[in-house]
Amino acid sequence: MHTEAARQFYLGVAGVRMWYARDSLPGAAPSPEYDFSELEDQPVAPDIVGVAPVAPVQKDPEEAARSRDKIAHLQSLMSTVEAPSKPPRQATPAEPQPEVKTPVSGGGASAEVSNSEEESSVVPVSAAEDVPRLFIQAWQGGRFLLVAEMSEDASLSLQETLAANILRSLGESSPVGLGSIHWPLFNNLKVSLNRVENLVEAIAGQYGKARDRQVIVLGDSGDLLEQAFGKAPAVGFSGSLAKLASDARLKRELWQMIKPMAAI
Repeated sequence: MHTEAARQFYLGVAGVRMWYARDSLPGAAPSPEYDFSELEDQPVAPDIVGVAPVAPVQKDPEEAARSRDKIAHLQSLMSTVEAPSKPPRQATPAEPQPEVKTPVSGGGASAEVSNSEEESSVVPVSAAEDVPRLFIQAWQGGRFLLVAEMSEDASLSLQETLAANILRSLGESSPVGLGSIHWPLFNNLKVSLNRVENLVEAIAGQYGKARDRQVIVLGDSGDLLEQAFGKAPAVGFSGSLAKLASDARLKRELWQMIKPMAAI
């Protein structure tokens, strides 16, 4: 580029806008390459120690007039060029309004709705309503099977110790843990394997070998265990291990329920 005006034109076509100060900065020398050949009095930079002031560049009036005309023409071209912008955002198509048809027969039926409205009115049943949430753990002894609801908000080791003590109070000297079951099986609640029948099958598969023992249930999983084992639990207590650990009254109630079984 030979001139600043031409450079500005091509930069404008590319969408680049330059900025220049309207007034000279104090102590700054004039920049001839930024001179647009306009006939204006250009201030002389103040003297700097050891540096002589630079005199402004004088140009012929006719040449300056031609330069101004050329610059005005280039600026008019630049004003018609818009800077490149982001691609236009596609408008979201509006949802079609349901079309209502008038009844064909006069049998007292209400207005018939088009297929599009019928399809939109069909709301799938939320999968979350059919998915149980459960966290249980089981221990077996020679005579008893203890299935207890666990809490992730309390100490797991404390709950496991309490479960072992309950079985020891019934005469089980060395209870064996059968593992825990967390439900739902998948975080995606729409997966069909999260259904109640799948949970019942999982309980039967993991704890079913100990179903011949007397079953003690702590928590709200008694109905599921009854479906899995095909028999009602011998003892069903609504309090979980976490509640028992923090409430002495619940411990006494549970002991009154299982005390006759310990004497057998």
